[in-house]
Amino acid sequence: MNTMIELLKNQLLKMSHDGSWVFGAVGGGISFVFPDWITSKKLGIEHAVVIGILLAVFLMEWAVGSSLAKLSTSKKKNSTTLIDSAIRDFIILVICMMAYGFDYLLGTGSIIFCLFTFAFIYHNFYSLMANIAVLGWEDKFPMWLIKWLEDEIEVKKEKYFPTNHLQGDDENE
Repeated sequence: MNTMIELLKNQLLKMSHDGSWVFGAVGGGISFVFPDWITSKKLGIEHAVVIGILLAVFLMEWAVGSSLAKLSTSKKKNSTTLIDSAIRDFIILVICMMAYGFDYLLGTGSIIFCLFTFAFIYHNFYSLMANIAVLGWEDKFPMWLIKWLEDEIEVKKEKYFPTNHLQGDDENE
């Protein structure tokens, strides 16, 4: 149980550093444009689409992250990292469901749901794109995107191919 709490703490802390909460707030604010699902107290297709986008980003991040982990000089080649990622992503989905529950109870439509779900989409997409750049696929993406990811790319390089500290650093994505 402590491991799951630590995973959640680390995830939320990283989200505060990469601007995920700002993106989530903007996504939540944009949701005012869609009055049908803001005022509705029922789950709609919009909720399914947003969760579908989140799941698609999770799947892409798992695939690309697995490719990067195979090339890594510091990570153990076992299933622990994948299991930790699955637990983390399950917790994220539960948080999104709880956010909708709070929206329902507070009568706020989908504002809280959008805040959390868009923040998690942004954070995981940010990590996915940095993984892609570290794999050497950055020539397939616009240069402004690489500049935007510069800090995260450095973190990923140090995580998977450490230069200054002990190998086997177990930091989660």
